[in-house]
Amino acid sequence: MTFLEALYGSQYQEIQQRGGDGSKGRLNANFFLTALLIMALIAVFLCCIRFVPGFNEMVSRQSRNLFGNTSGRSMGKLLAIPLFFLVYLSIRATTGSVPNFRKRVEAFLAYPEDTRKQANKKLLLPFFILLGIVIILALV
Repeated sequence: MTFLEALYGSQYQEIQQRGGDGSKGRLNANFFLTALLIMALIAVFLCCIRFVPGFNEMVSRQSRNLFGNTSGRSMGKLLAIPLFFLVYLSIRATTGSVPNFRKRVEAFLAYPEDTRKQANKKLLLPFFILLGIVIILALV
């Protein structure tokens, strides 16, 4: 089972079991994938700040030139919201399109029950590893 089959299939199955429209699992899975990709971008950014000499000063100087004395919280909102929608729209048009969603759900449902039960583990392990990396890089 691939990561994307586990993601889209488990979301479909979870909503379907609660009596809802399983196709709404596509939205949930696309949001999860968007958050995962943004977290990966943040990890790369934090790695650059940590390990590339002068990168932190360059980013600080550019942000002051671009945003002036705006608080970090406001800058984060100004950058994060458009980035989220840009990444989400890209995912929705490619990996998370309706035909791809159906194909991955069908592949997921073809697996035996015990394999399908392990889908959440397959999803959460990379998520928590990436979350741990981001937290460690942010605190160091």
